[in-house]
Amino acid sequence: MNTKKNDAHKKNVEKDQDQLSPIAEEEASGSPAKGEQEEPIDSLDDLKQQLENQSDRYLRLMAEFDNFKKRVSRDYERLVESANEKLMGELIEVRENFERAIRTDEKCSDPKSMFEGMKLIFTKFNDVLARNGLEPFAQAGEPFDPQLHDALMKVPSADIPEDHVVEVFEKGYNLKKRVLRHAKVIVSSGMPDTKK
Repeated sequence: MNTKKNDAHKKNVEKDQDQLSPIAEEEASGSPAKGEQEEPIDSLDDLKQQLENQSDRYLRLMAEFDNFKKRVSRDYERLVESANEKLMGELIEVRENFERAIRTDEKCSDPKSMFEGMKLIFTKFNDVLARNGLEPFAQAGEPFDPQLHDALMKVPSADIPEDHVVEVFEKGYNLKKRVLRHAKVIVSSGMPDTKK
């Protein structure tokens, strides 16, 4: 009787195994399903080769970038030098005019003509600086601006309102709209105190 039970049990197990889905069979057997394919796993040598190729590429890019930085730096230096050459070329004229004025002064006894000559040279010099972006600023009576002015002291003034420039000790200069040198000024502290 036990033998009949065992045979019946075996038939049930076989029947159950026949009813398993193909996916369950593949999972049980460890093989992939029909639609899926195993992706090939690269060998260690292939991975090493890929890593070496990427490393070489990275090193080449770094070298190219370094060369690019050097080239840009050289180009910038050349640009600055050429800008300086232009300015120096214009200033040579002014220097030569001063030299001529000094030689003329040794022969000339008229101080008025010497002064007029110096004014002309100063005008020429000022024009050269203005063409190259230099602009002076600071005048008595304008409002004090700590972005533009350095206050040397405050003094009472009956004519100039408080926190306005009374006197310009040194002019300030902008070079192409950027402050090159702050103006040194004396600032009004307002009306003088007359209660004494």
